[in-house]
Amino acid sequence: MSEYQNLIKELLPLGDKVGEYMRNEIDKVLRSQIEEKDINSLVSYVDQTAEKMIVEKLATLIPEAGFITEEETIKTEEKEIMWIVDPLDGTTNYLFGIPHYSTSIALMVDGKIVLGLVRDNAKREAFYAIKDQGAFLNGNKLKLAKSLDMANSIFVTGFPYSNDYDPSAHLNIIQHWLKNSRGVRRLGSAALDLAYVAAGRVSCYYEGFLNIWDIAAGALIAKEAGAIVSDFSGEQGYLDSCKIIGCHPDIYAEVLEVIKTNLS
Repeated sequence: MSEYQNLIKELLPLGDKVGEYMRNEIDKVLRSQIEEKDINSLVSYVDQTAEKMIVEKLATLIPEAGFITEEETIKTEEKEIMWIVDPLDGTTNYLFGIPHYSTSIALMVDGKIVLGLVRDNAKREAFYAIKDQGAFLNGNKLKLAKSLDMANSIFVTGFPYSNDYDPSAHLNIIQHWLKNSRGVRRLGSAALDLAYVAAGRVSCYYEGFLNIWDIAAGALIAKEAGAIVSDFSGEQGYLDSCKIIGCHPDIYAEVLEVIKTNLS
């Protein structure tokens, strides 16, 4: 575990450096420098440069590790130890000046996530966790409130970057939360949304149509803070299906039932 703690000490200043770069570039990106990878999915040189900065540093920390990265600035090779990197989660927010975007770095060993960092680059907050060692925000340990009821819960979700789905099921779920909870938000950074569950800022985050780099670090942070994290079937296959629920334990059973009823 001390090895992972040492890695966190290396990742925190790396996150600071990447966050500073993003803030410095936020008003410099030209419309002509923005590409649309898929419908509503944007990328710019900031994503790609940030990823190169991260990969370059991580490669020195564990030379034998492989990489899974969103922008594919390095070839993906399946290895026993894998870094999973999303340099800029919430690119659309970033490019439109909405201060909710993050950098996500996770370490996977033998198929299990053992370390995760999600850095809120607008607020300069670092959420991180080591498996079985707890979750932290800027050095302070995170622990969910002991009790929570549905009426006082805040939900966060997201929607697919695709027109090839039926939105009615998603709207049915949202209608349920609107009638029974404190409210619903769509914030736009899956990694950061899961970290917010860990911090108790939101009660539940759920979304499908994701990628492993969106959720690997945030899921560990939420779990280590005491949240229940599962796929839409209530199982632990969220890294494979990329359908995830991160939720306060007191409302999880109802959340799972509503989601299974509408999205199964």
